[in-house]
Amino acid sequence: MDEDFSWPLTVALHIRDALKLPATQPFFIPPLEPAVPEHVPARGPGLDLVLAEEWANWFSALLVYPADIPGNAPIEYLPLEGCSPAFDRLVRGCYGDARDYANTFKEEYFRRFIRTMKEQGPLETYLVRSIEKELGHRAAPFKLGVRILPAQGFWLHRTGPAEVLVSDGVRKDPGQLRRLLGPIIRELAQ
Repeated sequence: MDEDFSWPLTVALHIRDALKLPATQPFFIPPLEPAVPEHVPARGPGLDLVLAEEWANWFSALLVYPADIPGNAPIEYLPLEGCSPAFDRLVRGCYGDARDYANTFKEEYFRRFIRTMKEQGPLETYLVRSIEKELGHRAAPFKLGVRILPAQGFWLHRTGPAEVLVSDGVRKDPGQLRRLLGPIIRELAQ
């Protein structure tokens, strides 16, 4: 299993929350925690729906974007080609705050990750070992990418056969990690 914090997705979610766009497309993702102050510019009637659809398409592109986007990257690292000028302008207007938010979460996540590794070892390894005991055999080799997002509550969404997005709350709570990630590991480990 490969666990990582997703800097570009956090940036995109911050922009979504700042612009007060719906949290339901391309699939439901809770608002960020800590909450993002709204920065809703004046928009014409019907533009919210267009922007929400454009944001969902942009987020979907970021999910599969092959480039490794470094933290604190300039906005040119994010794939905005093909977006409308209005959407591009709004993203650029929110980008500085979104970048700072993602960088702050990234630093906190890595500090906590290192501390947890020193104190408890890798939680995912313990989870796999407990599932192996339930299955009565060693897990079949599998790959699973786990991307951590600072979303509210206990949330997980499977974006592909071997890829999940998980809220930071799930990552912090071994019981929730087992409840939500356990069935996927069990399936892959058969």
